[in-house]
Amino acid sequence: MKYEIDILNDENDEFENNADNVAIVQVHDKEGNDITEKANVQMFLSRNALLGLGTELIRLAHNYSETKHIHIEPAEEDMIVQRMGIFLTPNSTELTILCNDNKVIDDYFKSGEV
Repeated sequence: MKYEIDILNDENDEFENNADNVAIVQVHDKEGNDITEKANVQMFLSRNALLGLGTELIRLAHNYSETKHIHIEPAEEDMIVQRMGIFLTPNSTELTILCNDNKVIDDYFKSGEV
């Protein structure tokens, strides 16, 4: 299967029709405590990292399974591994991508979950 994206026109993007294209970002300290409200997450992606990660995320979406997760660990001098189309630098933190059926975005405001 080929997935085609109209780079210049987003009017036909079907993934946003139901407002269920929701992501949740959480940040945990080394002890596993949720520090999301005190944190700011930044990702610095090169052009090819954007293309690589985007491509792999599309593949993951087409092989979607709730609770499936992927760990992307920082590179070490003796173990430089590319996962999900990117390399993480040694000073990066581990990134975990989890497949999760989230609610529609409006539901997060109705239930007070902002």
